[in-house]
Amino acid sequence: LKHSPGSGPACGRAMHGRASNAIWRCSTALGAHASAASGLAARAVQPTRRLVPVPPRCRGMSDFIVVGSQKGDARRLEFAAACIPHPEKVKRGGEDAYFACPDSRSFGIADGVGGWGDSGVDPGLFARSLLRLAHQEIRGALPETVANLQEALFTAAAGLIEERLEGGSTALLGQLSGETVSILNLGDSGLIVLRPALRNRPGLEQPLLFPRVVFRSSDQTHYFNCPYQLGGSTVPHEAPDFVRVRVRAGDLIIAGTDGVFDNLFDHQVQAIVARHLGGVWRSGDEVEPHLGALAMSIAEKAQHIGRQEDHKDIITPFALSAHSEGLAFRGGKLDDTTVVIGLVCSCEDDALDHHFPGDDQKLPRLHNF
Repeated sequence: LKHSPGSGPACGRAMHGRASNAIWRCSTALGAHASAASGLAARAVQPTRRLVPVPPRCRGMSDFIVVGSQKGDARRLEFAAACIPHPEKVKRGGEDAYFACPDSRSFGIADGVGGWGDSGVDPGLFARSLLRLAHQEIRGALPETVANLQEALFTAAAGLIEERLEGGSTALLGQLSGETVSILNLGDSGLIVLRPALRNRPGLEQPLLFPRVVFRSSDQTHYFNCPYQLGGSTVPHEAPDFVRVRVRAGDLIIAGTDGVFDNLFDHQVQAIVARHLGGVWRSGDEVEPHLGALAMSIAEKAQHIGRQEDHKDIITPFALSAHSEGLAFRGGKLDDTTVVIGLVCSCEDDALDHHFPGDDQKLPRLHNF
């Protein structure tokens, strides 16, 4: 039922309760690297070799993708988060990790590879430790500069190698600077940026406000259900995606692990947002008080669909992905579901939080470390 593209412990992420489908998430083998400083090792299907990190390159996708930092009005992020573990993993807190830090205007999510549990490893501990160290690196950046997210992630991975902490995890990091949000994604977690927009259809007395998609990340996978990942013994050769997106006040940045986006299509996320915030947008009330309920609603809806694993009439993004590679699959995929929402807000320069020496050790406001 389980397969792995390389040597080492088989670390596939299983589909609980669906033994007949024999669809498991693979893991890259993760053995110790001689140089912890680089935090990099070989692709699972290749011999170990050193890799010199290269600066991340932005991919221009539209006019909202920008390469340089913006000199416009200052922006801040108001956060909310929700994390619902898989029912069988509740006692140990699940295998997802997250943080949201208004001070550094940064956030992150990680999904521990569950197959490592077969080797006596706690995948959730690995994912949480990875994000904790990455957050420290981000907060340690100089006050007037933006953190190098790729360096933060790989430095965190090197730290776990030094600690000899085994495991594997996908990872997504983000940070807002001015009018630009930088996004680093390794694996199959997802991020979507939504913007309130008018929708005027025939027969309506007045236009509706509905969230339209202005950016959507892409999964990084070797093949179906086998994502790129970082590990505590060997780390994959593949570089993360790195993009910068120009945002406006009022935009919603929604990051979620695969437990969310394997079960919810983008249009379903948009509909949930519209249901929670449509009236607020029309009335002009503050959006921030509604973010917590919105995050929980998205996480609960994803897990509700995930529980319907035997419903053949349910089509999910996970099922379509399986079908694209010739695999027969229908129904939901039960998993941990984690959501971090950042609302882009305007603010004055003097309203921004300042960085103080030693502040990099401070924990973020929202986290499950």
